[in-house]
Amino acid sequence: MKKIIAISMILSLLASLAGMIGFVNEGHAATTAFVHPGILHTQADFDRMTQMVNAGTQPYLDGYNLLVNSSLSSSNWTPRATDTIIRGGTGDNVALLFIDVARAYQNALLWKITGNTANGDTARNILNAWSSTLTTVSGNADRYLASGLYGYQLANVSEIMRDYPGFNVTDMETMLLNVFYKPLNERFLIGNEFGGDHNDAYIQNYWANWDLANMAATVAIGIFCDRRDIYDIGVEYYKHGAGNGSIYNAIPFLHPGGLAQWQESGRDQPHTQLGIGLMASINEMAWNQGDDLYGWANNRFLRAAEYVAKYNNGDDNVPFATYEWGSGTNGAVQTQTVISNAGRNEMRPVWEMIYNHYANRKGLSVPHIAARAQLLRPEGGPNSNSAHPSAFDQTGFGTLLYTRPAGSGGTATLPGGNIPDGTYRLIVRHTGKALDAAGTANGSNIRQWTSNGGTNQQWTLTHLGGGQYSVKGVQSGRFLDIASASPDHGAKFNLWTGNGGDNQKFAFIPAGNGYHRITPVHSNKPADVEGISAADGALIQQWRYLSSNNQQWRLEPISVNVRLQSHNFLDRYVRHSNYRARIDANVSPVQDAQFKMVAGLADSSGVSFESVNFPERYLRVRSNGEIWTDTNDSTTTFANEATFRRVAGLADARKSSYQTWTDSTKYLRHSNYLLYAQSGSGSTFNADATFTETAP
Repeated sequence: MKKIIAISMILSLLASLAGMIGFVNEGHAATTAFVHPGILHTQADFDRMTQMVNAGTQPYLDGYNLLVNSSLSSSNWTPRATDTIIRGGTGDNVALLFIDVARAYQNALLWKITGNTANGDTARNILNAWSSTLTTVSGNADRYLASGLYGYQLANVSEIMRDYPGFNVTDMETMLLNVFYKPLNERFLIGNEFGGDHNDAYIQNYWANWDLANMAATVAIGIFCDRRDIYDIGVEYYKHGAGNGSIYNAIPFLHPGGLAQWQESGRDQPHTQLGIGLMASINEMAWNQGDDLYGWANNRFLRAAEYVAKYNNGDDNVPFATYEWGSGTNGAVQTQTVISNAGRNEMRPVWEMIYNHYANRKGLSVPHIAARAQLLRPEGGPNSNSAHPSAFDQTGFGTLLYTRPAGSGGTATLPGGNIPDGTYRLIVRHTGKALDAAGTANGSNIRQWTSNGGTNQQWTLTHLGGGQYSVKGVQSGRFLDIASASPDHGAKFNLWTGNGGDNQKFAFIPAGNGYHRITPVHSNKPADVEGISAADGALIQQWRYLSSNNQQWRLEPISVNVRLQSHNFLDRYVRHSNYRARIDANVSPVQDAQFKMVAGLADSSGVSFESVNFPERYLRVRSNGEIWTDTNDSTTTFANEATFRRVAGLADARKSSYQTWTDSTKYLRHSNYLLYAQSGSGSTFNADATFTETAP
């Protein structure tokens, strides 16, 4: 009897423990582990450098000698940490920080390559001094340049040193998060409790390099601190951000001959090359974590780097499209009509990273990038004779750090698109009218028209890779197209036979509250209802994005196959199991987690979710609030119970939440992994009620 009681108690304890474990797991999002080291350099990179330097292999050896002979590589250095760094304005002392960061980085590199602990100790001591002392980064608007440039550089060198004896990882994480990321990087990019985004200026006021510096810091700090949520903010901003550093805004125009115009090309060439170097660094960090941003948007960055390299190599034969942007706090329009030759051919050490990725990892032809890299080879580092911040914008030494053998390839994958393939109606925000084809022939006008359910208002979206889509009219079989591939304001949307041109490729960039801008990739000027007209028949043109409601479109699904990914459990998807709806990871068979999202059974402005492997069964709210996949009995009651209002995600407006059709206070949400329709509030409820619509 005692044994039976003891066994019973043990089983009871195990059951309780299992319940506790389940509860704990329910409270934390699943994440994918980061690669460490994995910001600008991996362990495989360091192994390659060590092998090549020890063997005396060129050009590694020349690059290494530049590193060794730099005065900033001396291990004889006392950190100059202070509690407040000021960049811009009275008391500017930022040189204390950027010189120390460069010294820490170069000593860390020497330790990793040679094993010399004198260098390792110096790097560690510099990092520990700053992480235990620095509490504030301030100054005029330039403080955001400091937060970005030195935030990402600090995270990068800390990543190299993360396992070094005596290095205080916790203090560094705390400083990066509380001194750099929260009050500065995140605030600048998207706004937070510290203030509005972009220093409260108009969204286009700051040049691309300001965004890019803070994006680089966001990605790097996310990796070093093992914060997938922060890393994802940086990557998402790169793809779809509102400011000038996101890829379509930083590279607004595609030109013939494999070229693309950089946002600062009409300003000057040093800032243009700074931006190119920062975007390359973000790409390299993401690549080391398995995400191919180098290839995003059909290698858009490659085309921009070729453009900038060609012009700085002395070739005047580069096209330039008139560039407009809004400045100040009210968006006063500024215009550039020619490329700037100011600072042309400045030798910035940013090209080896780019050349070695596209030419040697990917085997692509990059003649202008190759020529530029050759001009600078071997690439050195910061100018130790200068105390000007621009001399320390780049970490340098690319010949040593990034030279890799041809055909070295890699395992990073291109992220998926943000819109599942399928058939949609496209509804403009300012009138609620549909994108409508006036005919079926080549050249037929595209206009807005009252939604009528016709196939001339239905469009099939197909992901082409890298976040770009074709948009084909269901009635005509012809494709959405910008007339004559014009980059100009006012160029009209029309129908045309598919030809694969850039003027027939579109990005769907989130504009908030469940709306998107439909952006032709060749011009970065989204679909716009001409004259902000409310009339049926108003034509659709391309125009610089002004955040206007006549440029924002809602995608109403007609027939779209999706998976619904949990916002706070990224490895779990909505699925049916014995017809009960829940969220699970590793669903088998995979069809159990696939649904056809269709126009709502109760109303076409809503959505319903039909099981892919059990047709005619829909996600439905039962009277007790549970969600099941039940058979459609064609009654009004069933239609109402199986229809949801698709709204901006409660936890993330770029995602979706689903209100029940008959009670807008109730949302589809998971609780203990089971799906219910419930009312609620607070961060946990909002996260439980937010989902990402992904392709199957």
